[in-house]
Amino acid sequence: MSRRTLTSTHRGLGWRLRRPLTYAAAFVAAAVLVPTGTAALVAAGLPALPTLYVVYAINCTFSIVDDQGKKVTSIAPGTYQVDVTTPMQFKLIEQADHPSPNDFTGCKGWVQFQLTGPGVNLFTTLTTGCDSFYLLPSTYYAPNSTYTALDLNQPAVTKTTFTTLASGTPVIPTSPYLPTSSKGFLSTDLIGSSIGAVFRGALAGTVSSRGASSLAYKGKAVSTLKAGRYRFSIDDRSARSGFTIRRAGSASAAVITRPAFVGRRSVTVLLRAGLWTYGSSMGATHRFAVGSRS
Repeated sequence: MSRRTLTSTHRGLGWRLRRPLTYAAAFVAAAVLVPTGTAALVAAGLPALPTLYVVYAINCTFSIVDDQGKKVTSIAPGTYQVDVTTPMQFKLIEQADHPSPNDFTGCKGWVQFQLTGPGVNLFTTLTTGCDSFYLLPSTYYAPNSTYTALDLNQPAVTKTTFTTLASGTPVIPTSPYLPTSSKGFLSTDLIGSSIGAVFRGALAGTVSSRGASSLAYKGKAVSTLKAGRYRFSIDDRSARSGFTIRRAGSASAAVITRPAFVGRRSVTVLLRAGLWTYGSSMGATHRFAVGSRS
């Protein structure tokens, strides 16, 4: 599924695929630890722009972070693009399982994200829940201004504001993509890096065109690993299903590839002792254990 842009208000018809989900086990509050929207644009030959990342949780709340992953409270005036991400396609969540009017799991089917302020009026439903992330168009944010973001499903709960400075220039982010193919290849150590942690080796993962995932270490399916740093090399062949890992008990997941990404991506992740899961947003979730022994 390719990225699409939105000029003002978008209300797609959507599709109605429903199936049993394990989002409580793997996608409860997935956070994008390393934003990749700008890098994906560069890989496609498009210009890099500063990006505001709107990261949704499964309960229909969101946070806004910048290209460095820092919470946005004030930005330099200038042109930015907005990347809206959900942990999974909210349309897939069976709303009959959440009948309470105060239960906003999956935003009751789709987000209703709105961002307004001087010169800015953006809105998206992520194609009524059929997309898990969406890149809104680049827009100029004026100096000395206040901008308001909210989800119309529960505006009082989600209302978030940020301001622009009187002067300054946005920092153009540096893309980590290498020009190895038309679809890009990412190689970075930004996720879970830790000075002094032992590097254990490479894990080879795949996502099939139908969303099935696998993960192997030294040619064998992963079941147990030692704690330490591992390079996840993922061959993702699905345009609708990404590759995600999560430590049991953690409030967030590490998104290795997003649903719209197709190609190879290599990321180093620090695996701490405990039970972990991996999988795709459209396939089964797999478990493996990480031991504390060195």
